[in-house]
Amino acid sequence: RNSTAGVRKLLAALGLLLALAGCTNLPLTDFDEPEVELLGITPIASGGMEARFQVCLRIVNPNAAALAVRGLAYDVVVRDRKLFTGVSNEPIRVEAFGESVAELEVAAGMLSSLAFIRDLMSGPPTDGLPYSLNVKMSLQGLGRTLRVSREGLIDLTPR
Repeated sequence: RNSTAGVRKLLAALGLLLALAGCTNLPLTDFDEPEVELLGITPIASGGMEARFQVCLRIVNPNAAALAVRGLAYDVVVRDRKLFTGVSNEPIRVEAFGESVAELEVAAGMLSSLAFIRDLMSGPPTDGLPYSLNVKMSLQGLGRTLRVSREGLIDLTPR
């Protein structure tokens, strides 16, 4: 009976040592959420009752370890109207203290696009179009999903 208790104590001690050793391999203890910036929205060829666009996002990693983005879900709201909603399962790698550009294809329904154009015609912007970008990112190795939001102004001045 004493030998069984001794074996249990030894196994418990080994388990504790292995658990402590595993803690040194945790990915990031000082983690800052990545920044996501809307770089542009460009119309592309489409057909049917939808308009297609390419949305370019810049992902900035302020951390000491690379980020492996497994998937993105995002929406772009312009002038308080959700214009684009998209998803991507294309892997994106953002190096430590680096950045990466994601070029994503998205569709906008024709009816909502026409309503948006009607609103623009009735009240044209003078300083640009206010927008908000909401991104949900699934990161490999973190075991959680990040949500990042950003607001800005789309510059409409001709170049």
